Amino acid sequence: MSRDIVYTPSEVGALGTKYLEYRRDHKDHGVPFGLPSIDKDFIPALPGELITVIGRPGSGKTGFMKNWARRRALHLAESNQENRVVIYATYEQHIEDLHMFDVAAEEGYSITEMSRGNITDEMWGAVERNGVSRLNLPLWYIGHSMERRKKRPSLTVDEISKALRSIEEWNKEKYVIDMVFIDYLQRMPLPTRSESKTIGTSHNLDRLKDGSLAFGCPFVVGVQARREVDKYPVPVPGMDDGAWTSNIEQASDKIFSVVRPCLYGKTGEKFGSGTIEGHCQIIVSLLKQKLGPANKAYWLYFDPEKNFMSELQKTMYPTKQPF
Repeated sequence: MSRDIVYTPSEVGALGTKYLEYRRDHKDHGVPFGLPSIDKDFIPALPGELITVIGRPGSGKTGFMKNWARRRALHLAESNQENRVVIYATYEQHIEDLHMFDVAAEEGYSITEMSRGNITDEMWGAVERNGVSRLNLPLWYIGHSMERRKKRPSLTVDEISKALRSIEEWNKEKYVIDMVFIDYLQRMPLPTRSESKTIGTSHNLDRLKDGSLAFGCPFVVGVQARREVDKYPVPVPGMDDGAWTSNIEQASDKIFSVVRPCLYGKTGEKFGSGTIEGHCQIIVSLLKQKLGPANKAYWLYFDPEKNFMSELQKTMYPTKQPF
């Protein structure tokens, strides 16, 4: 067993050269975010990387990850990469809710109205069409369903790993896990009940980093920011602001933070060096990436009612801190 973790100089040279050859020949296997303003700075997510997205409740971290997952799945479908699948594991919503978010983003309908049951005949036709087109979208979910609520296993890191292994062998299709999203870290069960919340949460984060290496794909993990962020002069989470964990900066290869300015002020008020303009703004900060530029901030359009994210005209490039 110990020999499996020891690499001689000749093995390092051979393996390293083989990896660089693979990177050269498979440039498109890195996963961009899908919006030009971010992607001109962001080095596409690579196999084995752990990427964390930190934000306060309601900040849009789920929307950020869902948009990324859906964009990647659409790319795989459009490029006919039939054996690659994107996985979204959720501790927040049931699976039926996630489908509703997809319908909202793709058909342009309000999540609030659909959740209230206010679905017109026209909307229902779009819902049915979306249910059919969904068959060709390689976006799989891990979580709990209202329909299967009596069969509710604990979604520990080990259970998620087992689920991913089962997908790889699904009906002998030999799927390849392309990317995994976890929403979110602090809701994951602790490894053992005897551990403190801080130790257990940090341990789960380390296990997820191990998972990204074991499955050879990027893992993107939502992280709840601690409530002290709300008292900052400009409430943008930093790398050390994760609730119940102190090793985000150490374990993560890349770190984003997200904030919706409308939660902290009124339209027309200043937010850092920008101005609040309605509820459809989100600020995404690229706080860390090991192999490229960081400490960048981007103002994007984000409509939480339709789970839709796109570009804004304004992009900010701070020199030291995001604001």
